[in-house]
Amino acid sequence: MEWIIIIVLVLLLFFILLREKKTSSAMIEKEATLLFEKWKEKEVPKIRKSAAQSSQAVTLGKSMEHIIPYFPEFQYNPKDVRFLGSPIDFVVFDGLSEGDLKEVVFIEVKTGKTAKLPTREKQVKECILERNVDWQLLHYKAN
Repeated sequence: MEWIIIIVLVLLLFFILLREKKTSSAMIEKEATLLFEKWKEKEVPKIRKSAAQSSQAVTLGKSMEHIIPYFPEFQYNPKDVRFLGSPIDFVVFDGLSEGDLKEVVFIEVKTGKTAKLPTREKQVKECILERNVDWQLLHYKAN
């Protein structure tokens, strides 16, 4: 009989502790949710403002890329410039508009605070500087 009482008491204690743990977990989760909501309320406007400013800077940079050839300090004739946009911004056929091609120049424009090139642009630069360029004529017959 004593063993049954001991087993019942142990089971009762186990269920009480289990219930208390569930209540404690629920309280912790509720507190964490409340703290997260407060953080969101404070930080989301800052994050949105930063994202909007970044987007405006990118849009301005993309717009500037198109009009750079018309700036007085741009050293090539805008008629000789072809906009690519990616992976580089321009190919200049210097002198082509006057019938005297002197050189072909690849130009990447950076309008932001950093002039750091992304990996793809670095690869293009390296190929050009190492003279790993080619010219091909493709001729397709129309059926």
